[in-house]
Amino acid sequence: MTVTAPPAPAPIVREARWTIRSTRPPQDAQSARVQAWTCLALFGWPGPVPSAISILDHLVRNASEFGRCAGEQIEVRIARTETDDLLIDVIDRRTDFPSFEQAVAGHLGQGLWRIAQYGATLSWHPHKDGKTVRAVLGGARP
Repeated sequence: MTVTAPPAPAPIVREARWTIRSTRPPQDAQSARVQAWTCLALFGWPGPVPSAISILDHLVRNASEFGRCAGEQIEVRIARTETDDLLIDVIDRRTDFPSFEQAVAGHLGQGLWRIAQYGATLSWHPHKDGKTVRAVLGGARP
């Protein structure tokens, strides 16, 4: 499989970044959820906020458990685009993602499969410091 960076999104109008020191998956995810609620409230994102928080929770738990982050930093980025898409990026230290498609299909656990069930588009790409897993969730339109 060839992995490339996800397509460029619409221009970003709001963005937040932070890091979490990985200790244990439930605590890492709880820290991410608290910060994300605040960010999304400030962003005024019109989409399904509880779904976005659940997506972030799953991505951070995966990074904490499988991303070689024990005692390391997990980086989180949330961005709102001009078209009201929400980009949720979680960066871990592992540069590969074995069986990504099988994970999204639910054959290797439920985390990424659940994210897809929320309607998010998932992608990942490696870089020199690890990899970024991205979920893109569309905002509700009136």
